[in-house]
Order: sequence, then C-alpha cells, then structure tokens
Amino acid sequence: MKFYCTSSKFFKKLLTTHLIILTFLGCSKEATEGASPTLLTLTLIIEGQGSVNQLEEEYALNTSLSVKATPAAGYYFDRWKGFENDVLSEEHDFILSTNLTLTAVFLPIPQTTEEVALYIPKEIDPNPVFMIENGGTKAYLTSKAGERLQTWNFDSKLGNDIELLSDGSLIGLFKPDEVSFSFGGYGGILRKMSPEGTTLWEYELNTESELLHHDFEILPNGNILILVWEGFQAEVAQNLGYDDEGPMYLEKIIELNPETQKIEWEWRSVDHLIQDHAEDGLNFGEVAANPKKIDLNYYQNDNGDLMHANGLYYDAEKDVIFLSVNFYSEVWVIPHQYDTETTATAAGDLLFRFGNPQAYGSASPRLFYNNHHPTLVSLDPDTTGRFLIYMNGSLDEQSIVYEFILPPNFESDPEAWTSPEVSWSFTDPTLYFGKISGAYRLPNGNTLICEGDYGYWEVTPAGKVVWKYQGDKNFWRGYVYP
Repeated sequence: MKFYCTSSKFFKKLLTTHLIILTFLGCSKEATEGASPTLLTLTLIIEGQGSVNQLEEEYALNTSLSVKATPAAGYYFDRWKGFENDVLSEEHDFILSTNLTLTAVFLPIPQTTEEVALYIPKEIDPNPVFMIENGGTKAYLTSKAGERLQTWNFDSKLGNDIELLSDGSLIGLFKPDEVSFSFGGYGGILRKMSPEGTTLWEYELNTESELLHHDFEILPNGNILILVWEGFQAEVAQNLGYDDEGPMYLEKIIELNPETQKIEWEWRSVDHLIQDHAEDGLNFGEVAANPKKIDLNYYQNDNGDLMHANGLYYDAEKDVIFLSVNFYSEVWVIPHQYDTETTATAAGDLLFRFGNPQAYGSASPRLFYNNHHPTLVSLDPDTTGRFLIYMNGSLDEQSIVYEFILPPNFESDPEAWTSPEVSWSFTDPTLYFGKISGAYRLPNGNTLICEGDYGYWEVTPAGKVVWKYQGDKNFWRGYVYP
C-alpha cells in the first residue's frame, strides 16, 4: 500500500508538471505570432573621398542587400572592410544575417611621372621595380608611380645583368676598358659593390679566348654561375667539324667561389657537340639521332658567335641549369650534379631541350624565334615546375611571354621527351623587341615584362595590362624585391 500510494502521488505531480509546460508553450506560440520580426542594423562608413548607395539603417534578418561604392575625382575604390574577408569589387551583393558595419575605403590616385603610360593602382603589384639599363651606367629602383626611389651610377658600363642583394649591396657584370673580342652583351668583370658603391671584390675573365658575358646566377652555397664565351681558332674549329673558315666562339658555364676566386666547376658546350659536316672531323654523327648533343653547325654567323646564350637559371631542387640559347632559339637543361671531369663526358649532355626542335633535326613544331630571361615560377606549390620566358619573336616581329608546365622528371631517353605544356601566355600587337627583354612573375601573381626598347609592362593572370612605363633607354631586365 505504501508503495502504491507513493506512486499515485508521483504520477499526480508528473501530470501537473506536463500541463504547466504545455500551457507555457501554447502561450509562447501565441506571443510569437503577434511579435515583430527581428531587426538588424547596417552601418556604412566612408573612408577617403567617395560615396555609397543609399540604404536603410535597419533590415529584417536575412534580407538580401547590395552595396555600391563610387569614388570621387582623383580617388579610386580600394575595398569594403567589415565582411568576413575584404571585398575588392565596387558592387557587392550579400545577405544581412547579423548587425554589420561596412567601411568603403577610397584612396587617392597617386601622381605619376610622364614615363608612366598606364596606372591602375588597385590591380598592380605595389613593389618598386629595379630597372637595369642595357649596357648603360645606371640602374634605378622605381616606384609604380614613376618616382626614382634610388639611383645607382657606375664608373663602368654594365655587361649586362646586375642584382640588388638583401643587404643593399650589388653584384653585376661590367665591361673592361679593353677586350680582345666582343659581341652584344659582353662583360668581362663580375663585381660586388657595397650599398655605398665601394668595390668589395671583383673577378675578371677577359683573355684572347675567354670572356664573361650577359648573365650570372648566385647559388644557394654562395658560389656564382657565370656565362663565358670560349673561343677556338680556325684550325681547331675545323677539326671539331665547324663548317666555316674562321674562328668560332661557343658557350661555357663556370662556377666561381667568390671568396677564393677559384673556379670549382665548369660545363663546356664543346664537350657535347655533334656534326654531320666533316666525316673526318671530331663529333661526326647523325644530328637527328643525337638530340642530347648540340649541332655545331645549326647556326651560321660570320663573326663566329654561334650560340649566343643570354640567360641562366638554377633549379636547386633538381640541381640543373636552364640556359637560354638565343641563336638556337632554345632552352637547354644542363646537369649540375657531377664533378667537372664527369660533366665533360656524355653524362654532361643535355638533359632536356625545348623551344626549337629544328635545332636537333626534329620535324616537331617550333615555338621560339629567339628568347631571353629563363626563370622558374616558385610563388607557391601550385606553380612548381612552371617556367617563364620572353620569346622575342623575330620571325613575325611579335614577342610573346610564355609560361610552361615542365615535365616532373627529365627522361634519360630522348624518345620519351615531351614538349612542355603552355599554361599561360601573353602578347599584344605593340609588344615586340628582337633583342634583350625579359619576364618576371610578381608576388601578387601578375607578370612584369621588360620590352627592351620600350620599358615595362605589368599584366594580370587574365591578360589585363594594368601598368606601363616608357623609358628613354633600352632596358635589360627588371626585378622586384618584396
């Protein structure tokens, strides 16, 4: 009885509680149906000079809205602040799901110099450009508005490349007072200078048979790769199978230790030749059957400058060198992992080549007609293996900047070689110079183009030109140091 009686009281209490809850729910439903919907506030702030479209201060939850910013004269719209991420477009649609404060940011359009022919400030990379006069005595760090932030004046003419280091010092190629021979882009002296312009060290290679030229590349270990012309007198040249009577000048790459001033490694193109001209000469063979070797007689030149390489780039991951060879209209990929003695053997033959299959007797389509400034694009993992180059376009006087996806590995069997895939390119009816020039990928993803006889272009990935700078000199290249 006691247990039953207690249970009866328990169930009565439970029933009472359920009735109270149901009554409360019924009242809440009626109250909710009669209430106004939730209102959210929208606050608009203007920073700079401009206007935004008229909107109310309060809106119901999840109202669809659109904001539009209009800059005043002399200003441009930069961004909307207040969303989860800044919005760059002037017009933006959104759903109001919480109280929101938006700021329309307008910035003044900078005053530009007369050299700046086009300036779209919102879309350009903000970093200044290190501009290099071609064979001149100056280089300058120039803002996108055209202001020269710093100018370097040199006692000697450049010959050609110079680079600004992170500590403000410079390393560059310079022309000696006298040389035994020369071609366009010759140097002879590699010199490092302090930020104040004092010579810290220099290395000269300027003899009757060897001359530094065009380009150099600083390696991760501090050594420096440098291009060298290597001369061969007529008799030696003809013994090698040269189809001409005079001397010839081929390419060589040296690796200089700047501290000891010693050459620690070298690659010589003369060690990797093929020719089908002289059966009794060295290197005789079928050109088309030996694509890893260099056809000595592919290009004929009265002055004996047969290859005219003009650009180096070192890939530390693969330990290879990319060499832009202007007269062959090709890029050669050269192994760097062997010592000099091994490099002089077949192990040092070309690992890969692209741009002009005609240079090794192939009937595959040709893409390059002279080329400059080989670089790898290494901004993020998505661009691994991307290669950028300026194709001068001497055939139809139309320059093109190409970006390629290189093969992940360079096959040892040339039969397995495949042409790199063009992943991006840019040209314009007014873009052409048959010499020098270059292309460089900027930190914001745009591409800086040096058109040698004009100046500089900046182009977005979509191909939109957002900046142009027209100088009164010929320019070698342009670099950016973020």
